[in-house]
This record gives sequence, C-alpha cells and structure tokens, in this order.
Amino acid sequence: MKWSRYSHFFRSKRNGYLLYNSASGFFLKVEDEGVKDIENIIKDPEGFDFSEMPGLYMTLRRAGFIVEDTTDDDYYNILKMKRISANYVTRTLLLTIAVTRNCNFNCSYCYEGNRTGYPMSKEVEDKLMDFIDLHKREDQLAIIWYGGEPLLAIDRIRSIDKRLKEKGRKYNAFLVTNGYLLTEDIIADLNDLSINRIQITLDGSRNTHDSRRYQVSGKGSFDVILSNLEKLMASDYSGIVNIRVNVDMRNRDEYKDVYHLIKERFPDTYGDRIWVYPGYVKGDGHPDASCFFDSVLTGKFVADLAENDEINAMPLLPQKTMGGCTLTKRCAYVVGPDGELYKCWDDVGIPEMVVGHIDDMSNWNMPLIARGMTGCSYLDSPVCKECFYFPVCDGGCHKIRLRNLMDGGDRDCCSYFRDSLDDLLELHYEQKMRAEKNKAEEKRSANEP
Repeated sequence: MKWSRYSHFFRSKRNGYLLYNSASGFFLKVEDEGVKDIENIIKDPEGFDFSEMPGLYMTLRRAGFIVEDTTDDDYYNILKMKRISANYVTRTLLLTIAVTRNCNFNCSYCYEGNRTGYPMSKEVEDKLMDFIDLHKREDQLAIIWYGGEPLLAIDRIRSIDKRLKEKGRKYNAFLVTNGYLLTEDIIADLNDLSINRIQITLDGSRNTHDSRRYQVSGKGSFDVILSNLEKLMASDYSGIVNIRVNVDMRNRDEYKDVYHLIKERFPDTYGDRIWVYPGYVKGDGHPDASCFFDSVLTGKFVADLAENDEINAMPLLPQKTMGGCTLTKRCAYVVGPDGELYKCWDDVGIPEMVVGHIDDMSNWNMPLIARGMTGCSYLDSPVCKECFYFPVCDGGCHKIRLRNLMDGGDRDCCSYFRDSLDDLLELHYEQKMRAEKNKAEEKRSANEP
C-alpha cells in the first residue's frame, strides 16, 4: 500500500489544509486535528495504525489517496488505453472545411496573414462529396466551417449542406466566424444549415478590439459585430454562441470587460446559450513574442480573475479529459479550398504540411500523419506517465508537441494548473463553500413564516 502519486496535500493560504486526488477527483478539507495523521500516512501508509480510525482508512482508500502498489500504474495504462481508443475507434468523420482562404479582416496576430486567399470551387465541392461518400463506415459526420472567413463563401456552405441532406447524411456543424457578415439573411439560415454552435471573437473594449481586429480597409469592426450579435441572439437561432477573447499580455485586463459586456447585454441567456472564454495568443517569430502566454501566465490569469473579479474564465477544479484533436484522431481532417488535406487548422496554406488530397486516397504523407498521431504523443512520455496531472491533462496542444519533435524545441505544453494548482483549488473550495452557504440561507428563508 502506498500514497498515490495522484494525491496532493497542501496548506492553503486562507483555509487550512486541503487534499485533492487528480485520478478520483475527490477534494477534501482536512481539519487541524487530522493534519498530523495525514502527514504520517503520506510518509508510511503501510506502517500507519488505522485500527482506531477505520473511517479515515475507508475514506482515503475510497477516494484513491492510498492505493495498492500497482494501482497507479494500472490506472495509467487503463486511461492511456481509453484515450488511444477514443482517437482510433470512432464512428465520426470530423471535417474542418476551409471553404475559402479569403478574409475581410487583417488581424494583427493572424497566422494566415501571409497566405494567398481564394474560395473553394464547384469542382472541389464535387470531390468533397465523393470523399465523404468513401467514409460510409463513419456514419456520423461533424463539420467545422472555417477559413479565412467562411461567410465570404456562404453560398458554398449552402450548396454543400443541400447536397449532404439530399444524400440523407445528417450532421452537426460549428461555424468559426469573425461575426462581421452575420446579416439577418444568414442568421435566418443557421438552423436549417445545422449550425448548432458559433464562435465569434471580441478582443476587449472597442478601441482595443478595433486596433487588433480591423477590416482589410483598416476600419474597425467592433460596432458591427456587436450589432450582429444582438440580432443573432434576438432571432430564433437555437444554437450556442461562444465569444472568444484572444488574450495576451497586452489586453489581458480587458477580458473582464468583454465578460461583463456580454453578460449584461444578454442576462437571460448568458451561461446557457452564450458565454465568453479566453483564447491564448501564441506563436513563434512574432515581433512581440514576449506578450504571449505560457502555462504559468495562464494559470495566474485564471486565478486573478476568479479571486479579484469573481469570474471563472476556465475551470478552477481540474476535470478528467479524453483529449485529442484533429491531429491525433484517425478520421479527422482539415480540408483546404483546393481539396488538400491537413491535420491541423494552423497548417492551412502551408504546402509542406499537406498530408493528402480528397481525390487521391493513395498518395498520402503517412510519415507526417504518424508523427502527429503517435510520434509526439504525450501518452508515451516518461515524464507524463509519472505526472500528477496525467488524469486531468490532454497533453496540451499536440501541434506544439509536433513542432517540438520536428525542430527539437522545448515549447510549453503543460496544463495551466501546473504552477497555480494550490491557488485554483483554494478558490474552488471558497466558491463551493459560498454556494452551500447561500443555498442554506435560501432554504432557511423559504421555511420562515
């Protein structure tokens, strides 16, 4: 019997000692009188005398804080097996379709800035239909409409949707758009186009947003996007709207401005049909690379927002995840406007990252595919195997891992919990205690005459 490597016992800043297990998810407060016992159990669980406290033994065993000698390794192998199966054994064909590389914006940080833009042709659309037909074994279909700005090619989206439905191929779609072209005519079609989720980006206040996400003409976009968003939420659209804020060290303080703006504009639907989340701007070769976030800064950003502004930008309690992305999944591809195939959104327009083509099922770049799916996998990392965060970490960005593999780099892939776990767990504990207190007060008030 031993103390599990997935157990974390620490003294919080304001609430005494807390105990958390990343494998089981159990999170407990340890009263002062029990601290010495826990410290002795951590040192020697086999030699600790539980005879007078069988309840403590049962709690620690049930919650996975103390385990048999092989349990942690067995758990690792089982979870690894499940994660591999999730990537390889699937009935879903996931296609991110860049219907155009054109864009009406010229965002300062866009990774597609230097790549030629053009739309998908009718000929490529025909080949795409054939490609989808070849994947009949994957009877479920999910599509992400992507670009460029996909709404510049709304007619292509409509045509593909019509043909899929004529074939009886049901699917769900996610639209990634800058929101500028969400006119009333397009909004009216969203439900019929099976688009059940939309991502729109606002990067802070009007001035900050317009200095970062401006039109090709140089004019700002904030007011039009916000007006379109109000039309969208007032329509009969039944899907979910995610407002992404691309956060770096220059605009981090304005994340809360967008949060309050959206929450106040849409009080009846916030947290249900619309919410705000951060997207951390990263990249190599950028002239202002010092502005980018790493896992340490991300954790601090999340903790600061929760503590100072009572905003949970991201979860404060680690959650189990199966992870995976287009790069790691067997039946997931990014389709470029020419029908070329990639394994990551960021690769669209980069010739050396093409892995195949929708009309040629034989001449594929299998070494590149294999590097992304297995060669850079955190599931084979000795460091990750022993890591406390393994149950709640999906390995970070697999594209970053692939780049590290290809050029020998050491870019950060770790969870934002890594250097902020104690602070985030304490904040979660305090929120939980406040919620329980409020619930008890509401119950007491309801029972008062």
